[in-house]
Amino acid sequence: MNDLSFHQIAKEITYFSHKLDAKGFVANHDGNITVRFNDNFLATPTAISKGLMRDDWIITLDKEGKKIAGPGNGKAFSEVKLHLKAYEVRPEAKAVIHAHPPFATTCGLLGNAITPHLAEAIISIGNYIPVVAMSLPGSEEQLRGVDTALNEADVFMMSGNGVLAIGDSLEQAYLRLELLEHMAQINYYLEMSSRQDNKKITTLQDNEIKSLLIKRAELGLGPKIKMNSSQAQSQYQYQYQSPSSSQSLPSADVLKTIISQEIKKMLNK
Repeated sequence: MNDLSFHQIAKEITYFSHKLDAKGFVANHDGNITVRFNDNFLATPTAISKGLMRDDWIITLDKEGKKIAGPGNGKAFSEVKLHLKAYEVRPEAKAVIHAHPPFATTCGLLGNAITPHLAEAIISIGNYIPVVAMSLPGSEEQLRGVDTALNEADVFMMSGNGVLAIGDSLEQAYLRLELLEHMAQINYYLEMSSRQDNKKITTLQDNEIKSLLIKRAELGLGPKIKMNSSQAQSQYQYQYQSPSSSQSLPSADVLKTIISQEIKKMLNK
């Protein structure tokens, strides 16, 4: 991402702003995007519909979140502290997206963490997506919650304030948010259908989940697994470990191939 020019990043921000709107992940002036650019950040301005976003509306923010360049009428969005906290907690992150996808946002309002049941999703975003407790946007309580959540996951929900996702690229951050919303929607349909038909939901076994999480950690996609023996039902705790600066993350095509191979291994057992 750092190798891209200002104009290339601006085009990406505009493209993914439009995708957020087209997918129904934002409404009105909701949502915001930031991307690292040298020692600063490129960002969507406040009070702009993401569906109407244009490249020449992108603003530049300094490390404190203050506008230092961009159109005269473009102002920094009010929740820039969330993004700055994310970059502080996860210094390897190159992009941050905040949006309000309906199903995941609903889970956040209910205080329901999301547990993906698909192998591919577990490798991509982990098997436990936390919820930050309700607090005023940008408050110290919320920022502390962001700190805790990003030590467990790459994407998470904030009760009453949607979803925040980080990524090694803007595309990766968007795909994590999109996948979380997909899992939230699947889980909703699973719960409704299982209640109606009185059927048990099929889930992966603990040893299979552990194998997938280890593979995820090996790929540099998330925290290493730390087993906590005091937890009931063999649940897993996570401790984030930043990839070294020399560690390169796999491309999207390589990741898809690896995930496909892991799923085939499980099916062939």
